[in-house]
Amino acid sequence: MGPRRETSIDVRKFILRLFKKGKSYREIAKIVGRSHSCVQKIIGRFKSDGLIENKSGRGRKSILSDVVKRKVLKDIKIDPKLSAVKRAAETSRIMGRSVSAETVRNVIRHAGYSSRVARKKPFISSQNQKKRLEFAKTHQLKTDNFWKKVIHCWTIAKDG
Repeated sequence: MGPRRETSIDVRKFILRLFKKGKSYREIAKIVGRSHSCVQKIIGRFKSDGLIENKSGRGRKSILSDVVKRKVLKDIKIDPKLSAVKRAAETSRIMGRSVSAETVRNVIRHAGYSSRVARKKPFISSQNQKKRLEFAKTHQLKTDNFWKKVIHCWTIAKDG
């Protein structure tokens, strides 16, 4: 079976116009560049249902309701670092049905978010944080003259 492509609404209207003029399915198919069975289905659907466009609701339905999708997106804003696997497990627990991590990722991507990896930062103890803050405060108001006298490690590395 070849690749499927959907016929645009304009082409469907053109097919119906040609059919109303008295052209056969095969003649229309040759003009439009589609198979005669495609033309036949378009005309048949128009005769039976009066529809030019496809019926809504085709395809597999989403396992997640709109409410659950909104909850997943709300949880992302609260804790963006939580993995999709953990979110899927939490969603499964809430819904009582199994939800795959890929489904959660699809919801997230569809909302416009893209995946990120948190930057790894070294652990700094509270004692070291206080010392660093104290150092920054004492050296904040030093003049340019002071900083010119400081030997920087990168100048030594260039010369050495």
